[in-house]
Amino acid sequence: MGNKTNDRTWAAAERLRFIETCAWWKGVVQRQDLGDLFGISMAQASSDLQRYLELNLAAFVYNLRQKRYEATAEMQCVLTKPRLDEAVARFLGGDSRGVWTGWDEESEGGGRVSVLRMPVREAGAVVERRVFLAVINRLRIRVRYASVNSGKEEWRWLRPHALGHNGARWHVRAWCEKNADFRDFTLSRIAEVEWSREEAEQPMVDQAWQEWVTLKVRPHHDLSEDQRKAVERDYAMRNGVLKLKVRKAMEGYLRDRLGLAMADGKPALRLLE
Repeated sequence: MGNKTNDRTWAAAERLRFIETCAWWKGVVQRQDLGDLFGISMAQASSDLQRYLELNLAAFVYNLRQKRYEATAEMQCVLTKPRLDEAVARFLGGDSRGVWTGWDEESEGGGRVSVLRMPVREAGAVVERRVFLAVINRLRIRVRYASVNSGKEEWRWLRPHALGHNGARWHVRAWCEKNADFRDFTLSRIAEVEWSREEAEQPMVDQAWQEWVTLKVRPHHDLSEDQRKAVERDYAMRNGVLKLKVRKAMEGYLRDRLGLAMADGKPALRLLE
């Protein structure tokens, strides 16, 4: 009775999710997997496995000879949404929490995965903290910002209200008192943020942030029929069109990210205006 799994507790729920993830991606689950990761007894591991089978009877069968549970071809996940990046992190070089850590050719990954990392400079922890505090508490802050246009660093007053990520780096959306409008400021270009607890309301509504637009994307007309079908499948298009909803303020970033090309140099996508 003492080893009965109570899946209402956080720890037990985590173990059950691990069982499902392990079965789905590795195809097998052993009691030792649970014991090594969560530091539980083999009796508790057996109880967890039995409890998972009660929740998902068709997930796996027990191989008496190998002494392990083996996933079935018909298995469906009932506790998690499978994600390849999490599986790579957990089973091919990540830590026990499934957090991507990356590796080189000498590490546990064994050369089975390669991730292209673009050279993006991150902001310092102090800058990120103070900007985040300004967003969440509606504060007015003074920052030292490196402008690409002028090529100089200068101090300016901002009233941040949101954060945005363009797929490569973080931006803060803020009212710029110098330019008297809403602009995006790349966090990695902020060299310094003065400490502030000064509350400040926005002088007006950021319409570009509040407004949503839908971009319609389809394969480029220069593609061959086979290339077109490949692109439609790659982007999970419906009737040859992909609809992407985005904030108006983020539209430019999305258009840049969609500037993909085929190996022969032909553009793969085009926007329907």
